[in-house]
Amino acid sequence: MVYKKPETTKKVIEALKKAGVKKLYISINIPLKKNKEEIIKNNEVIKIVKPISWNCNAKYKKRKKYVDAYTSYNEAIKWFFKNEKEGIILEDDTLPNKSFFIFCTKLLKKYRHNKKISQICGSSFLNQRITNKTNYFFSNYNLCWGYATWRRSIKDYDEQMKEWPIIKKKNIFLNIINDEKFLSYWTDIFDIQYKKKFRAWDYRWLYSNWVKKKISIVPKKHLVQNIGFVKEATHTKIKYKDWFNDLKTEEIESNKKHPEFIKPEINYDKWLSNKVFKVNKFYIKNNIKNNKIYKSLKPFHNILKSIYKNFT
Repeated sequence: MVYKKPETTKKVIEALKKAGVKKLYISINIPLKKNKEEIIKNNEVIKIVKPISWNCNAKYKKRKKYVDAYTSYNEAIKWFFKNEKEGIILEDDTLPNKSFFIFCTKLLKKYRHNKKISQICGSSFLNQRITNKTNYFFSNYNLCWGYATWRRSIKDYDEQMKEWPIIKKKNIFLNIINDEKFLSYWTDIFDIQYKKKFRAWDYRWLYSNWVKKKISIVPKKHLVQNIGFVKEATHTKIKYKDWFNDLKTEEIESNKKHPEFIKPEINYDKWLSNKVFKVNKFYIKNNIKNNKIYKSLKPFHNILKSIYKNFT
């Protein structure tokens, strides 16, 4: 999926070429007519992806008019899986290393008919020493900085989040991680999605998989780096060190060993919740905001802030 980031798009295309990808679907969003600077960048992107410079069957979906990020992503996914039963999904700022493709190819085949597995992640946010001969494990989280999945999984994508009011009322997601902070964080996220205050495909995808009690495959080494923390980005304009965006990828050894049991690594999920999603920090901040004393003092804080601003 490409839009208006020629510098990162070029790197991703080079990675695809290096991996010798034989079949490629390229979804192209276009800017609004009034955004002249974005149109120039968009044209640069189109020159990079069209035509593909190696032996590859490339198909294109270029929009006739601008659509928002959610619609662009959603339509691209539908188009891809209408034509393919399984495959890899990359955006114009998710840079894979070579072993990512081998890793996905092997595991797409191995777990093709296992409906408990929702996807194969390329990002792990860590580079772990492999000591037990398996180069991956399972998680409740499905991370979307480069991943692979099947049409059978996409069919379970619940865009309308139909069951959310009941799930919320019964606190069903405590079955994933039995922690009040975890529940509070994701309840807020899914509330926003359900009320359509902000639409994000990856959050609704995560919700859809949790509803179906699915888990994901996570590599023990980081295979895809997000290089999209730039001013042209839709959601990642600022670099967040806590998001491990500077973590470099490492090639992963191919082996025939697989985990004995298909169950999520809860310690990893807790680590991810706290280190990447900042669940604990969010919980404390939320409690402070809802505190009666804080609420009573907030107007005075705003007045002092305004006075300070006028004198500086």
